[in-house]
Amino acid sequence: ARNDMFAMQKSDSVMRGVKRTTRAVSVFAGLCALSPFCGGSALADTHKPSPSEIVETAQDTYHHVIFENEDIRLMRVVIPPHGKTRWHRQSLDYVNTPIVGTTIHKDSLSEPARDGTMKPGEVRYLPYSQKSDVDQVINTGDTVNAQVTFEIKRKGIGHFGPAERANTQAFRMILDKPVVRGWHVHLEPGQGTGDYTQSGPGVRVFLTGGRLMTREKGAVVFSEKHMSQGDADVLAKGTFEVINGGMEPMDYNEYELR
Repeated sequence: ARNDMFAMQKSDSVMRGVKRTTRAVSVFAGLCALSPFCGGSALADTHKPSPSEIVETAQDTYHHVIFENEDIRLMRVVIPPHGKTRWHRQSLDYVNTPIVGTTIHKDSLSEPARDGTMKPGEVRYLPYSQKSDVDQVINTGDTVNAQVTFEIKRKGIGHFGPAERANTQAFRMILDKPVVRGWHVHLEPGQGTGDYTQSGPGVRVFLTGGRLMTREKGAVVFSEKHMSQGDADVLAKGTFEVINGGMEPMDYNEYELR
């Protein structure tokens, strides 16, 4: 009988210990859900750059300027597997279109470090004109990370028109911000957008390649270009029609400043 009572007391003691441990694990899990520092990432040890290590975005090793005017700075970003950008300053509103996505790690001087995944065609808008940042991006994947990005150099809103595509169903809105709008366009072979008016400067980013045919309203002759995945065009104001003149479906994102 004494042995049975001892066993019961021991069992009660073990159960109380299990309950305390369970509560501790539950509290810790709750804290991890609220904290960016759980998960084994040594974020607290991130190297903070000296002023001499910080460059403008356009001067970064992997940000390549391919077009620039008074409104837009268009860049091709190509980060090799496990490559790391320099610490670069972001102070202009920024629109990013991943072409080939990977996992990434981002360190920032104004925000906690974080890990994420860039997905092809998934547009990101970052309003750096309202709050600038200095950051560094690491491609943590085993393949190249390819993006097309542009900075909006003209600050403020209302410089151009409303940026509407209501008269054509070919455009599906994917971005709606005070300074810029964006749409995704999918065209089957031979399919066109119909005429639409662009009232501000814009950018067209190709997610797939193909034969692009365009003409201004009233014109008879089409302009024809062969595009590759990741190509980008800067667009002037006007009224246009676009046709997929190739044999495969075509996908692109189109953006217009407001």
